[in-house]
Amino acid sequence: MEEENTHTSRKLNGDGLLHRQSLPDDLIIEILLRHPVRSLLQFKHVCKSWKTLISDSQFAKRHLHRLTMDPSITNLQIIFASEFGFGRIVSLPLKPLLEKPSEPIKAVEIGMEQYRFSILGECNGLVCLLDITQGYVTLWNPSTRFKSKKSPSIGKWRVANYGFGYDHVNDKYKVLLDVRPHGNRNNHNVRLYTFGENSWTTIQNFPCPPTGFTIIGKFVSGTLNWVVSRVGDYEQTTILSFDIVKETYSEILLPQNQKHDGRRDSEPKLGVLDNCLCLCFDINTHLVLWLMKEYGVVESWTKLMMIPAEHLRKHVEWPIIFVIEPLFIFGNNIVLLRTNYKFLLYNLNNGKIDIPLISTSIRRSPHLYLETLISLPL
Repeated sequence: MEEENTHTSRKLNGDGLLHRQSLPDDLIIEILLRHPVRSLLQFKHVCKSWKTLISDSQFAKRHLHRLTMDPSITNLQIIFASEFGFGRIVSLPLKPLLEKPSEPIKAVEIGMEQYRFSILGECNGLVCLLDITQGYVTLWNPSTRFKSKKSPSIGKWRVANYGFGYDHVNDKYKVLLDVRPHGNRNNHNVRLYTFGENSWTTIQNFPCPPTGFTIIGKFVSGTLNWVVSRVGDYEQTTILSFDIVKETYSEILLPQNQKHDGRRDSEPKLGVLDNCLCLCFDINTHLVLWLMKEYGVVESWTKLMMIPAEHLRKHVEWPIIFVIEPLFIFGNNIVLLRTNYKFLLYNLNNGKIDIPLISTSIRRSPHLYLETLISLPL
């Protein structure tokens, strides 16, 4: 039987390809769906039929679905703009950073031409970029080198707040920008761009507070989210939520039993862990991390960890404002945090902190990037 199977698997036609009778098409597709993007890009050179299949948008969506249903750190990278900008975008593989933090990890440059880009977010393997010299946004897939058409320019405005996400109902990617004249914090204009359309729309009466900081909206459960405070009243800090599909906004309350000391630099930092919103609080004695297990349900806020300040002082400068946000949780016990200049790995079981050795400093906000085949119609 083994000899017969071997013979069957080696039957070739005149082009050196397997006969269609060797494996059913559905089985071939299932096998290909289990491979990472890097392998699939190589498989496109095997034959025309495989190239057509792997290039198909529906195959790309099925492949993405499998990646999200059966996640693996092998398919994840950390991507961020390097210190000097001007197209210097670099990535780090997540797997060695988590599993072998004591071994040096080299950042790989995947630069974008000669322009200066700012990363506005990542979703489904598409990175949203803002060209801050020309004022347009575009989508880019670093794995396939796909790049979408440029949006119309927003002009010479300063971007104060922003967010990027996916409208799953209409199968559209959208980016929201809170743009303000240089030197004027109070006058703002909130604009939304839907990729595939050729114009910006204005979101009326969007409640963005005056700020001197650039705040990144976190995408989770079809919404973009920011931590905001009423002017001069830090007791009224909430999460501003923007529904990508409905294009409406609402507010979410913070954990009811968690207070912060009112300092501007201690405002809680928002992140996403396991597709859940999370908040980091600096309360002087500890760094406290809360997880919202059910989006929008205040009662689902759960305290995940408390890191003693004394423990953190050994690894980062103080105050804890230098610990910006949580990025990833690995195996339910290792939390990856990022500071302005480095990454930290915190073990929830024993309180141990590791500092991964990487070849570059973190100067721009890093984003988790999933390697996919996703693109948009040109």
